[in-house]
Amino acid sequence: MFINALKMAKSTWKLIARSKGFIVFGLVIPIMATLFINLWFRTPTVEAKESVYDLSDPDEQIVYQVDFNRYAVKVYDTVMNDKTENICSNLNSAGMFQIYRADATDLTDEEIISSYERSAMEDRIGAVVVLRENEEDTELYSVGDDDRFDMFRDSLETALANDGKTHTAPEVTFVSGDGDEVDYYKTRNFSYCLAFASLSFVFGGVLILSTVLSEKKDKVYSRLMLTKATKAGYLLSKIILSAALSLFQTLVMTFCFLFLVKVDIGISAFQFFVVILLTGLVFNLMSLCVGLFFNSLVSASVTSFVIWSTSALLAGTYFDISGATELYKKVALLMPQRWALFTVTRFMGGDSSGYSLILCVTAAYLVIIFVVGVLGLRLQEDE
Repeated sequence: MFINALKMAKSTWKLIARSKGFIVFGLVIPIMATLFINLWFRTPTVEAKESVYDLSDPDEQIVYQVDFNRYAVKVYDTVMNDKTENICSNLNSAGMFQIYRADATDLTDEEIISSYERSAMEDRIGAVVVLRENEEDTELYSVGDDDRFDMFRDSLETALANDGKTHTAPEVTFVSGDGDEVDYYKTRNFSYCLAFASLSFVFGGVLILSTVLSEKKDKVYSRLMLTKATKAGYLLSKIILSAALSLFQTLVMTFCFLFLVKVDIGISAFQFFVVILLTGLVFNLMSLCVGLFFNSLVSASVTSFVIWSTSALLAGTYFDISGATELYKKVALLMPQRWALFTVTRFMGGDSSGYSLILCVTAAYLVIIFVVGVLGLRLQEDE
C-alpha cells in the first residue's frame, strides 16, 4: 500500500510543481515571510516608562503613549504639590501601573467630571483618580472590567496612608495559568514570519485539494480504485504529498533564514526548521481536509483564507495579547500559531522541552485532522 501511495504522490507532485500556484505558495511567499524577520530589526523594543507621564492638557488622549503591558490610570491632581507627586510616583513604581497625571488645579468639579467621562468613553484607561487636599476626599473610579483594578485600589490606599513619603514598591510579575507566557516583543520577529508563512501552508493544502477535485471530476479516482490502489492508499498519498510540500516550503524558508536573514532572533536554524515544518504540516493538512467537504475550489480557497486570517489574528502573531481577557487567551490556545510561539519562547529561554511541546501539539492536531479528512472523503463518496 505504501509503495502504491508513494507512486501516486510522485505523479501528482509533478503536476503541482508545474503549476503557477506552486511558484507563488511554494517559493515567493515563503521567501517573503522569512524576510519579515528583518521587519523589526531597527525598531527598538518598547520599554515601560518609569516616570509619571504629565499630560499637557487634562483632555489629552493617552492612547498614543500608553504602555499596553501596564494598567493605565489617569490622575486628576487638584493639589499639584510634592506630596501628590510622590503618591503618583509610588503608584507608578509598582511596575504594573502606568500613571498619567493631569493638572486639575484650575478645574471645577463639573469640568473634572466632564473630562474623565470623555476619557472613559474615548480613551484607553483602566481607572480614574481625583486627588484632593484631604486624602479622605480622594475619588477613585473604575473604567471597564479589569482584575487589576482591585490591586490598584489597594496600592492607592497604601500610597495615601504613607502620606506621600517616597518609597519604591516591589515590582509585581504575572505569569499565565499554564506556566508559559509569550513575550511578544522578543518573539515578534518570528511571529510575523510565522503569520505569513501560514498563508503559504494553507494554500499549499488548497493546491493538493485541486488535484483531488480534478481527479474526481476526470474519473481518475474511479480508475485508480479499479487497480491495486485502495482508498486508504489514496488518502495516504495525499498525506505524503502534504508532508513533501510542507518540507519543501520549510527548506526554502530555512535556507533564507540562514543566508538572507542577519537578525539574531534567539533560536537556531534547526529549531526554526522544526517549528515551521510542524506548524506548516498542520495547516497544509487542515486546509486539505476541510476542503474535502467542498466540491468547489473557490469555496475551499475562501474557507482556507478565513482559517489563516482568523487563526493568525487570534493567536497574537500581530500584536501582544498578554493583557487580553482570559476568554481571549483560552481561544488563542486553539490556534496552532500560539503553540508555536510558546515553543519559540521556551527555545529562547534555553528550554529544550519546546521540542516535546510542539511534537505533542502537532500530533493532537493531526489526529483531529485525520478524522475530519476521512469524514470528508466519505461524504464525497456518498454524493
